[in-house]
Formats: sequence, C-alpha cells, structure tokens
Amino acid sequence: MSTSRTILLVGICAVSTQVQANPLFRDIFEEDFAAAIILTDSNALTLGFKDFDPNTLLNIDNENIGSKEALDLRKNIAVSSLPLTFSLRNNNDFQQRGVVRFSALKIEDEILESPDNHTKYVLGVFSGYEQDIRFSEHWQFQTGVGVHLQYLHSNYDFNSELSKLFQPFIDGKVVNTSAWAANFHPKIGFNYENRKRWGDVKFQSSFNYFTGVGWGKANDGDVGTPEGWYWSNEAKLFYDVADWGRSIQTVYTSLRRVDIGGDTLGVLGASHYYEGTVGWLMTPPFHIQFVDNVGIGLSVNYGSALKGGSIVLFFNQE
Repeated sequence: MSTSRTILLVGICAVSTQVQANPLFRDIFEEDFAAAIILTDSNALTLGFKDFDPNTLLNIDNENIGSKEALDLRKNIAVSSLPLTFSLRNNNDFQQRGVVRFSALKIEDEILESPDNHTKYVLGVFSGYEQDIRFSEHWQFQTGVGVHLQYLHSNYDFNSELSKLFQPFIDGKVVNTSAWAANFHPKIGFNYENRKRWGDVKFQSSFNYFTGVGWGKANDGDVGTPEGWYWSNEAKLFYDVADWGRSIQTVYTSLRRVDIGGDTLGVLGASHYYEGTVGWLMTPPFHIQFVDNVGIGLSVNYGSALKGGSIVLFFNQE
C-alpha cells in the first residue's frame, strides 16, 4: 500500500525470473485483505471524507498527531461502509441481533518519480450474529461471530520505460489481476452503559480476531491466508441538547485506544494507536427502517501511519 513497499516490489521483480507463485507477493495480498477488514470497521478506525493535518489547524508540531506523509497516505485511501442491524430478540437481559455490513476500500499507491498509476479496490460483505448478556445493572457481556467475503482487484498503468521492463514479472501476477478471500471473524467483549437524564455514558471493550483463506487469479492462486486481531477500548459520551419531537439532537464524543497484531500491522504501521472524536448526531424526525441516527463530526488519529484528522459522516452511531 505504501510508496516504500511499491518501490521494494519493483526491486524484487527486477531480479526475479520466477514464473511460479512468489511468497513475497502472497504477503502483500494478505495485508491488503487484512487492511480492508480493519479500515472498514468503524469500531476500530474512523476515516472521513475530508482529511487534514491537526498540526496546521492547531499551530503545533507533533509528529505523532500528523505529518505531510500521513496526510498524503490518508488522501490515497477512500472507505465506504454501510452497516445494517436486525434485532432477533430484545429484552432487558438478553439481546440477539444479526449484522450485515457492505464495504468498499479504494487505495491509490504513490510511485515516486514515476508516471505510473496503481489503484486497488477491495469490495466486501460481512454477515454475522451478536448477542449481549446482561450480568449487572450497567454491564453486558458480548460475543459475536461472522464471515467476511472479499474481492480485490488491481489496476496498474505501466507508463514509464523503467516499469515496462518489470511488466512481464508482475503483470497479471500482483497487479492487473484479482483475488478473493473468506475470513472467519469471532469477537468477544464487554459493554457498560449508564443512562442519565441528559444522555448516555458508555464504555466498550471488544477483542476481534480473523483468519481465512484466499484464492483467485493473482500470484497463480497463492494469495495467502489473512490473519490478524485488534482490541478496541472506547469511552463514549452522548449529551442530548435538544428534543424536537421524535428528532433528538445529541453531542457525541469518544476516546479510543486500539491494539493490533498480525497482518493488520502492515497498513497501520504501529502496534497501537489512539483516536478522539467529537460530533453532532440527529435521529430522523420520522421513522426510517435501519436508520437510528445520522451526523457529522471530527476525528483525530494519534500514533499510527494514518495519524491525522478527518471530517466524518456518522451513520447508526452507538
């Protein structure tokens, strides 16, 4: 995904004469599938439609909160996610629900000092089941399990004379090709919720693990076995400021720490990072199926390769 990895890839191909599957290419596909899982999960990472460097906004100089390189990287990533939740059983002590999430990830690799262009797309659908078991007035134990089905497609334009020398080694093998992956994804965690007269206080701790298998045309069918994990701990505050009939206006703030491992390390470049978010939420003035709330806000990532800020659109924020 990164410029450095793209340059490394070209160097590998320059000395490679193999026609069989390359294990180094397999690692790239594993990271791409893992990246799509964590980047499209709003409970692990928040990406918006407009990125900025908080250092410029706040007139500070902190490399952990933003940089030009991180801002360029964020601008090369576009994420869309549509989560849908279906209540299966709902009472005070035991809740069951079905979860479906459609997602799309677009990554544009930068090739230094080259007119080449490389764009990757990862389309995905997640289907799962979750349950919450209440064991005290404010605490719930949560478990869940689901399956990701992902499709990756790569488009590479060989515009430079140098890259055309490497084209026979990578064209159709690692670029200008496609691959699939299916991942099994269990999760476990705890939820805390304290409903106040003015709103809600929530804490969520969730450990997610995924492992799967890949196949397809890329790398002669050897696209690896994606595997990774992430552990998110997040405190949230919902402050209701206005009630216009059915439409409730809410100020939303959150602070999150996420620890990661496995193939997810490739995209985020750190074993953990922090995120702070503030926004405005509104429930629709009339009933819309599958829509609990919508909103807009700001999110800042601290400590990862995607450090920086974004303007974010919220959908069904809980």
